[in-house]
Amino acid sequence: MRFISFTFLNSSPLTPGLLNSGFLSSGFISSGFLKSGLLKKGNIIVIQRWLLISILALFVLSCTTTPTAKNELQTSGNIADTWRINGRISLTNEQENWYAKFNWRQKKQDFQISFSGPFGETELQISQINNHILLKTPSGESTGNDLEQLLFQETGFKFPITSLRYWSQGYPNPDTASQVNYNEQQQISDIFQSGWHIHYPRRMQIEQLSGNKIWLPKKIIATEQNVKIKLIITSWHLGES
Repeated sequence: MRFISFTFLNSSPLTPGLLNSGFLSSGFISSGFLKSGLLKKGNIIVIQRWLLISILALFVLSCTTTPTAKNELQTSGNIADTWRINGRISLTNEQENWYAKFNWRQKKQDFQISFSGPFGETELQISQINNHILLKTPSGESTGNDLEQLLFQETGFKFPITSLRYWSQGYPNPDTASQVNYNEQQQISDIFQSGWHIHYPRRMQIEQLSGNKIWLPKKIIATEQNVKIKLIITSWHLGES
């Protein structure tokens, strides 16, 4: 079962289609019920309004079943605060493409991400330790208060590192409004958040420290206007390692 996002009422072609169809038109009613004498013309508008309100109410009820990011985080218990992933990343925009291997270590709010070239040389390293932000490249080091802005200045790419911490695990950033879609296995298949569309084409089964097995993202595609980020995760390590 798929949940319907809140944008359905504004963007769906179904609503105007129903309004313009013979089902809600006076032509349908007049051709059927008026000829039979079951309805008077004065009641047509009331019936049309009643039908419209009923349809909209069904849409609203279906929308309210869409869990927010915070509800998902509160009920899942799957979000880990200490983990490590390895994989490949590509970033593309209208001007250029960038490819690298990456290693991401996260421990609560602290993290370190290293990007390396095809021969293993480190091209870029970003870290946040005790709220101290550091960006290293072969040409030197940079610091600042806004990591995402610092990354954009140094690389020219939008890289939503704060939200990627959650997106990489298959969940929305709990501090920002979001909409989610689910697949047939009741796993999040799409996230719409802060102008980004995050899609999860593939997942991999990982064993937690408790012994339980969960499905975490293996392939992630994030797009925002002309920017596209693709992550292929080759290994997951939950907890200290």
